[in-house]
Amino acid sequence: MQQRDTVLAEPFTGLPPQVIQQLCGEHLEAHAGETLRLSTVGEDGWPHAALLSVGEVLAVSPTELLLAIWPRSHTSMNLRSGGRLTLSLVVDGALIDVRATATLVAEHQTSLDLTVFRIKVQAVKEDRSTYADVISGVTLRRAILLLLLNTRRIE
Repeated sequence: MQQRDTVLAEPFTGLPPQVIQQLCGEHLEAHAGETLRLSTVGEDGWPHAALLSVGEVLAVSPTELLLAIWPRSHTSMNLRSGGRLTLSLVVDGALIDVRATATLVAEHQTSLDLTVFRIKVQAVKEDRSTYADVISGVTLRRAILLLLLNTRRIE
């Protein structure tokens, strides 16, 4: 059995439409429990993983996301210092890895006092098997975090 690795959109043109639809900020209740894994590089040089809900990530274009996270988290500190990340999510039977860089946009946003980063997508990789479908990634049972990001206000 052979697994197929597919790099999407050569040359790179942006996130797949299914990913944009999942992260567009609409119908968040339909995605309750779905979780994205955000991997950053820690101060010690090792990968650091964080779990995010779809309400914490907003696709503003095929090549740009906004990310709202806790300001004093390890993830926030890693993004401030290095900015490199991989965002992983399950879409349509495949694992999607988004390689990107982050820049700080605004602090003290929303009533939750969150920090917002602008994510510039550099590459997207799809891991899909010819013999099995990825049914889901990590899921959480919690209330949806509804983050109303007014992009005009934080640009």
